[in-house]
Amino acid sequence: MPGTSHEVLIVALREQPGLLGALVSALTGVKLPRSLKPSDATLRFVKAAELRLDLVYRGGRRRWVLVELQRSVDPAKRRRWPLAASLLHDQTGVAGDVLVITARRAVARWAERVACVRTRLGTVLQLKPVVLHLGAAESKALLDERHPELALFAAWAMQHRHGPGARAVVERAFELTERLPPALRRAQQRAILSVLSERMLALLREASMNPDKIPETPAARKLRLFLEAQGRKKGRAEGEAKGRAEGRQEALMTLLRARGLSPSQDDEARIRACTDPARLDRWIARAATATSVREALGTRAPGARARPRAPGRPRPASASRS
Repeated sequence: MPGTSHEVLIVALREQPGLLGALVSALTGVKLPRSLKPSDATLRFVKAAELRLDLVYRGGRRRWVLVELQRSVDPAKRRRWPLAASLLHDQTGVAGDVLVITARRAVARWAERVACVRTRLGTVLQLKPVVLHLGAAESKALLDERHPELALFAAWAMQHRHGPGARAVVERAFELTERLPPALRRAQQRAILSVLSERMLALLREASMNPDKIPETPAARKLRLFLEAQGRKKGRAEGEAKGRAEGRQEALMTLLRARGLSPSQDDEARIRACTDPARLDRWIARAATATSVREALGTRAPGARARPRAPGRPRPASASRS
């Protein structure tokens, strides 16, 4: 399933149509028509079948560009990319571009040749997409003071990297983002942090706390404050979740004791160890009518054996959950 880094870039490309043109121009020198705008990325056939794509840009009735963000090898694209291009070609009457964006060299090589099928008799079906590999060199090219909006792509390319060079790219991307108008600046700052791995975020937090990095640049200070705020937000969320779980645990213990059901030390340890709200709620609901702690927690007495089910009879929904 697509991850956060994939979805963040999709949203950025959809909400800022000029980003795609700026990226293509920076890496290939080719200028896309300004009329291209994101459209419905689900292609439908005459029959009830759909082909879901990452992004489809359309310019008027005839111009189109299909965009795929590819993090890993996907054999199904051998069929889907030619199918999507053929469908758009048939609908518009003109050939458009299939653009694949990836941060991995191996995936870039795979994407260039995957959509080529040859039969034993000799028929060849081939689609060769335009592949934009956002590697180390490309990331540095995207850190352009004239186009600070491209810094997001440079940071996105670092999603699987954690070395000093990758950290330098992310810090520079954050610095360039400061040049954007206020409305876009904060959105891109959040997007950059969202596409990074937890390991990279931890390394950035560690580096931002380094007392040797004095004087601190405005961009470095902004990054440090963002990371600190993110850490506080995560801590609050974890603290709130822990508090809600502890509240349910106390409610369950109180209910069991009020009904004269005395939990053993093992029972109490099990209750205190559970932080799943749904499971605690089930235990509380059972405790309202249960005749024993084991019944409330969905456990059997030691040595008890499950009652055999009749052949073909489905297992009750509650039997598989405790």
